[in-house]
Amino acid sequence: MSLLFLIFVFFTSCTKSTYVPPGIIKPREMQNIFWDMIRGDILAQEIVNKDSTKNLKTESFAINEKIFFIHNINRAKFEKSIAFYEKHPGLVKTIFDSLNAVQTRKNSTEIERRKTGKRDYPIPRSNLIR
Repeated sequence: MSLLFLIFVFFTSCTKSTYVPPGIIKPREMQNIFWDMIRGDILAQEIVNKDSTKNLKTESFAINEKIFFIHNINRAKFEKSIAFYEKHPGLVKTIFDSLNAVQTRKNSTEIERRKTGKRDYPIPRSNLIR
């Protein structure tokens, strides 16, 4: 009996830990949603800082609803996915490590661009000094 239990434990521990069941937002999409939500929270904070009649919680909620719409999900699916990821910290770590890597690349690109003076966009001809 204990041998059967050990075999069961062995095979269940060797299953792919990156498996995400149907109905749960996949890690790559979850990463994109988190990225947009982080940026949305910053935007909500800026809106509230500029207009004292605005409420941070209300602004964040409205922006998050727009983010859900953009990503073709609803709040229920997002919360169901969050509940799944809370039980799988390895997947969450992967998502946030990827977010960190994206931000690090953006920062290093921005630093390099500032050092070299290169622009990501062309200067309009009307602004050129002749």
